[in-house]
This record gives sequence, structure tokens and C-alpha cells, in this order.
Amino acid sequence: MADNVKFKEWQCHDDRPAICREEALKRTLAFAGIHDTSAESEIDELFAGISISNFEDDEGTWTEAGGVLQGVAGAAAQWYKIRHSTEVELGFVATFDWVSGSTGAFLLCCDDSYEGYGVFFNSTGGGVAITEVDGITTPLLSWLPFSHTAPASIVVMAWPQQHTTIDEIDELTIAVWLDGQLLLSHSMPYEEKGKKVGFAVYQNDTAMFDNLRIAQFHQIVEWASVDPGEAASSGLSRVIAYGKIRVQARYDGSVKIWRNNTTGSDWTVPAARPGTVAETRQIYPPGHWRMVGALHEIDDFRAGYQGHVFDLGQDPNALSEDATASRAVESHRDMEEEATGLELMMAPNPIVEPEDVLTWDGEKWRVGTIAYRVGWRGGQGQGSAVLESSISLRECIEDT
Repeated sequence: MADNVKFKEWQCHDDRPAICREEALKRTLAFAGIHDTSAESEIDELFAGISISNFEDDEGTWTEAGGVLQGVAGAAAQWYKIRHSTEVELGFVATFDWVSGSTGAFLLCCDDSYEGYGVFFNSTGGGVAITEVDGITTPLLSWLPFSHTAPASIVVMAWPQQHTTIDEIDELTIAVWLDGQLLLSHSMPYEEKGKKVGFAVYQNDTAMFDNLRIAQFHQIVEWASVDPGEAASSGLSRVIAYGKIRVQARYDGSVKIWRNNTTGSDWTVPAARPGTVAETRQIYPPGHWRMVGALHEIDDFRAGYQGHVFDLGQDPNALSEDATASRAVESHRDMEEEATGLELMMAPNPIVEPEDVLTWDGEKWRVGTIAYRVGWRGGQGQGSAVLESSISLRECIEDT
């Protein structure tokens, strides 16, 4: 006779240190049955059709070959490097494909003189190593004998930790996964170097890399969970915390995860399309914004408005002075955008969604809400029903 086994109070959580905030958001959304998500990237290099101009200061010979990044080393017994031009703040999780080659390396926290750290891998018995990078020298920090040939999928984590001073990094932990297997991790006292990532190839070797990605929300979270009996939205709120992150369903059924600070226009509204147009303006929009972080207080007054209408925000997750100042600028811009509104009544555009940027009469506006109604066009006893949309927008202010 078969036994019946019942379980209760089941709990699922993930506390691997390589979870970035984007991944945590996707996992909590999965508890609500949402698996079709899209998110933007801090770095997203698929190389195919992308100019190598996104990289800089190459050593050896670096080209795009067959849709991937190819590095050809010189003859000297050293690593030949290339940097991505984008700066990435700690911490983050980087993923990429090691397509071919006997040797390869991923560089992180590099400055313009190639001082930083690196993860080095060698398929000919040299193993995998975490090193410092000081120009052409690579002092060894940690090493594991390991042999694995390309192609391989590689994940590199850079996790900053504060132990003695809350707004300064005391230690940096670097870890590397190869094809889903944790190979090596190393913690060291942190010494600030740079903020760029890159690749390297050794001596006479030729190596190819593809699909480099670092998420827009790349900050590492220590755990993400949805507890028994808890709504998935609660777990989602914990991950978002005070971050200005939008998680919204889109018209195609997917859920988009992004920070809406872009100002590129998605659609220019034809002049004759709206039936009615109404613009509103608050007389006294907040002109002075004070943001208090864990240790810092920032006053951010944007030029162009008279008087002082004070408002206050507190964000305990903003630890450094730079982070607190950045939150102040973002919050003040949001309040200014809300101060000026626009209402358009017109025939629907089915691809327009909340948080899109529309251009009307030469000015840019962010979509807030869209409402639909069935109206009547024509006189009594004749005419036809028509579908109309009422779009509420707020001013779109570009970052300064």
C-alpha cells in the first residue's frame, strides 16, 4: 500500500550571496506566478552588432569576431587587457560566456591604470585564481587547481561589506561560479581602486567572450523570501525597500522592472488627435527638499522656482553622502514632475502604457494613468459608439 505524505508550513528562501536585487525581484514575483519579466541593464553587451567603442584602453588586439569579443594576446608572458567604459558601483553580479581560449580573465574594480582585481581561469591546469591587478603584474590572492575547457558560463560576484564604519567598505568578497558550480571565493580588506570591469587574455593565447551583463539593480541582497502564509507582494516590498524601482505589468502580459529616469520619447501625440486638453499646475510645488540618510542630511534646491516650500524624506538605506544626495535629487525631481499635470482625451493608442514618455506640443510628459470609456459620436437617434481614452500625464524633467 502506498503511503500518503503531507507537508505543512513549507518555506522557501534563497540566501546565496550572489543574488542581486533584480534577481531577488524576479524570484519573489515567481511566488505570484509571474515568470515573464524584463529588466534593464547597467551593462548589457551581446557584442553582435555592438561597436567595440564601448571598450577602451586595449592591450594586445581586441576585435569583434563572429558576433563576440575576441582578444589576441601579444608575445610577452603577461595578461593583455581591455576595459568597459561604464563605471559600476559595488556590489554587483556579472555574468558572461567564456566562448573559447585556453586562458581568460574578468577584471573588476579597475581604474584607468589597470589597478584593481581579477578572476583568472586557465584550462590547461593553471586553475582558477583571484588576484590583485597592478598594471601588468597580478599578485595572487587565492588559487584553486581546476581544469575546465571553454565554452563555459561564468558568474563573478563582488560583494562589499561594512563592519566598523557604516558608510565605508571594510571588506570585499569576490567569488566565481563556472557553469553553476561555485569554484572559489576570497575576502580581503578593501582598498578603493576603480569602478570599471573588463577582460584579459594571456601571452600567445586567443580568447573570446560574449553576453556580458550586469543588471541595472545590481546591488547584492543577502536574502529574499516569501514566508508561509505571506503574500508575494510583501517579499517584493522588502526587496524594493526605499529604492525607486517600478514593477509594472505591460500590455504584452510581461512585468517590467526598471527605474524610470529616462527621458527618451516613446510617442509624439499628433496635434489633431486629442479632443480636449487640460493642463494643471500646483501654485506652490515643493521648492526645497531635505533628504536624511543614515548619516547624512542633504538640502537640494533646484533652480527656477521662487520661495521655499519644505519637504522631508528619510531613507535609512542611504548610507553614504553620495547616495543620500542622489536620492534627494531623484525625489525632488519626482515632486517637480507631479506639480505640473496634463490631461488628454483622445482615441486610444493601445501600445501606450503607464510610465511611457510622450511628446505633446514640443514638451515631454510621463504617463500616469490611462482610463477608457465608451462615448457616443453623432446626434440623437443616429451616430455610433466610440472608444475614448483619458490619459493623465505629469511633466518629464531631464536630469541636470
